[in-house]
Formats: sequence, structure tokens, C-alpha cells
Amino acid sequence: MRPRNSPVRLAVIFTIYAFAISWLCWLPAAAADHGIGSVGSAAPILFVLGTFGPFLAAITIISRTSGARGLRDFLSQALRWRVGIQWYAAAVLAPFVIRLAVLYIHVSKGGTFPDLGDPSRWIAVPETFLIVLLIGGPTGEEFGWRGFLLQRVQPRLGMLGASMLIGVVSSVWHLPLFFITGTAQSHLPFALFAVRTVSLSIISTWLYNGTKRSLLFVLLFHASLNTWPNTLNVLESEGTIGPYVSTTIIYTGWALQLFLLGLIRGRGDRRSEIKAAPTVAA
Repeated sequence: MRPRNSPVRLAVIFTIYAFAISWLCWLPAAAADHGIGSVGSAAPILFVLGTFGPFLAAITIISRTSGARGLRDFLSQALRWRVGIQWYAAAVLAPFVIRLAVLYIHVSKGGTFPDLGDPSRWIAVPETFLIVLLIGGPTGEEFGWRGFLLQRVQPRLGMLGASMLIGVVSSVWHLPLFFITGTAQSHLPFALFAVRTVSLSIISTWLYNGTKRSLLFVLLFHASLNTWPNTLNVLESEGTIGPYVSTTIIYTGWALQLFLLGLIRGRGDRRSEIKAAPTVAA
């Protein structure tokens, strides 16, 4: 008989919770955007709250199964910063370099080049990065996907299998956003988004395991991914997806390289493998 708090069971419960919390926020907004009902001025609030579905699902389960100590250990994953400088470069600088490469490709195809000489564009980078980190997706998602779910499926599926599973789950989780005008997903083909999300999931797994399960570097990577497009603004007009296609190709190539080099094989760092925990009264 499977233990009540087995990793697999908790992974399933987490996924249900994450979808329920996020979609309860996003589906009314999507419906209202298509003339079904109304959410009024609450739309931005619902959008932000929905991004925290995985985070809220994770802390709910951990609070019930492991109590305050387990919750403290869970959150402390974001405080592990003592690793090699190469991990900082991979998490923060690599997305910037990739964005510059995409700018070159964009311009070589006849696209316009943003005014990078405008000081205000660069002054806004730290503020944009902090806002993105806190409410733009990384905090709301990564504590759930990597901080909770990855640890519970990786020992059974391996690094690659777990990465692909989480990538698919995360792609489907984003689905309501494709039907809300103004979101980053609203002008993208879902298949393209899914390929990119799975590729980024593989890279994030490599970062997480390579830094001895430091969630900090996954958070920085996710925030950097979302900051540079906002800062450099390479889209010529609404609906232009050329730069997105280019970055998707590059990130897919990065993920493939990790696989070919054997850096995403095995079951990761199992020295602190998650075990079934005794239930703590709520």
C-alpha cells in the first residue's frame, strides 16, 4: 500500500492544487475577455494571484505534512548562494547574451533595432528585474515546479524525464493565459511555447541540481529570461514572434547540448532525497 504522504502522491496533489488555484483566477478573466461575465478592475489582480498557484500549492502541502520546520527548509532553498561563479553567469548573463544574439538575427532580417543608447532603458533594468522576480512569474512558479515537484518526481523519472514532465505540466498550466488579451502568451502558438517551456525546464533542472539544489539560481534564471525581453523590447509590433522563435531555437539547442554531454542524465543529487513525511496536524 502506498504511504499516505509518498512523494508520488504528493506530486499529484500538488499539481491538482496548483492548477485549481491558478485557473480559478485566470479562467474568469479569460471568459470576461471573450464577453462572458465580467471581472472589472480585478483582472490585473487575478492575473498576479494566478501566477502564485504553484507556490501556494507547495507551501500548503508542506505546512500540512512537515510543519514549520519543513516549511523553513523549503523556503531556505532560495538562500543557497555559495556556488561557483559559472552558475551565476549561466543563470543571469546567459539570457542576456542570448538576447543580444537574437537582436543581431532580428536586425539582419530587416527588423528595427531598439535605442540601446538611451540611459533610461538600462537604469530601469534593476527595477524591472526585481519586479519580474517577485511578481512576474519566477517566485510564483519556481518554488512549486523546481522547489517542490522536481524533488518528488526526479528520483523516479530521472533528471530528463522529470524535466520533460514538468515542462509539459507547466505548459498546460499556462493555457488560460493564451486566451487573455495582453498576456505574453496571447500572440504565441501553443506548440512553440510548449517546446520552449520544456527546453527551459531541462536547463532549470541542470541549474538546480548543479548548484546542489539551490532554488536561487533557478529564480535568477527565470527572472533574467523575463527581464531582458521587457527591457530591450525587440518586438516591432504586436504579434511579431520572430525573436521568440529565435530564442526558442537557442534554448532548445542548449537543452539538447546538456543531454548530449550527459549533464542531464541520472537522477540528480540524491543525498537529500525527499522521503514520505509523517502528517502534521493542520
